[in-house]
Amino acid sequence: MSQQYDSATKYLTHEYPLTFAQFAFGITDITVLERLDTEQPTIKTHRNDCTLKVRIDNEITIFHVEIQTHNSQKPMPCRIAGYQGFLISEHQMPVYSCVVYLHPDAGLNDPGYYAYEGHGCKYVNEYKVIRLIEIEGQPILEAQTSGLLPLTPLMKPPTGMDSEQWLRTCVEVIASSSKSISNRNQLMETLGIFSGLVYRAELIRQSLPEGIMRESSIVQHYMDEAKAQGIEQGIEQGEKKATIESILAFLSTQFQSEVVQSLRPQLEAIEDLNLLKELLLTAYRTKSLGDFTQTLPE
Repeated sequence: MSQQYDSATKYLTHEYPLTFAQFAFGITDITVLERLDTEQPTIKTHRNDCTLKVRIDNEITIFHVEIQTHNSQKPMPCRIAGYQGFLISEHQMPVYSCVVYLHPDAGLNDPGYYAYEGHGCKYVNEYKVIRLIEIEGQPILEAQTSGLLPLTPLMKPPTGMDSEQWLRTCVEVIASSSKSISNRNQLMETLGIFSGLVYRAELIRQSLPEGIMRESSIVQHYMDEAKAQGIEQGIEQGEKKATIESILAFLSTQFQSEVVQSLRPQLEAIEDLNLLKELLLTAYRTKSLGDFTQTLPE
């Protein structure tokens, strides 16, 4: 998952953990007891998207939700088996998992289980699979479920409504909601990022209120994370690296990835951190890759 989608996912799952537990497992009567540390010290450290200790009736258990933009490079059944194995060993209680696929073409071949049998042994691990394109989006809009509103453009539109009108409808619902201006703007920003998976950048810019992505709190989130990660190598160098990666990630959602990556040497040659931050904001609103490259120093 690229950095921008990862950050948007963290926002939704951290702000609305109960919503995701209810949506993923189809249970409304859930009490979230604790958000668990999702970092797993495997050979290569992995951080889960949403891992919660919950109470359902009299049972205390763990709900684990993995949000996947595209198909996984490593087979998802193997990944889920690994995550569950760690969580069971760590917490010694039942673990239930769900994978939510965002892109319409993702998850088509995910069987939802990992199983084998032989030599007197048997292993079966089943998990839920949700593909957003198969979920009716209109009921989510009508319920105005905050944590899911930014994902509605990726869901199934009402019969007879084309994708462009559906995107505008999703934006209008957030814009007219009774939530605070700050909350509405954050939901709009997150919707804009996730919509980049399937919609043209120009359409997203036209559909969102002007200025929503320009002063993005998601960008500030990148900066805060960069500061935290950059202590050992120097805060400014950490911020610089994170800013460059964010610029390339945003451009890659709009333009051909190979061409975007060819800009890396030019960006890495820029020493001025403030200039890089300005370029990050430019990457949000640029209409063409040519326009963006014209803003780069010679």
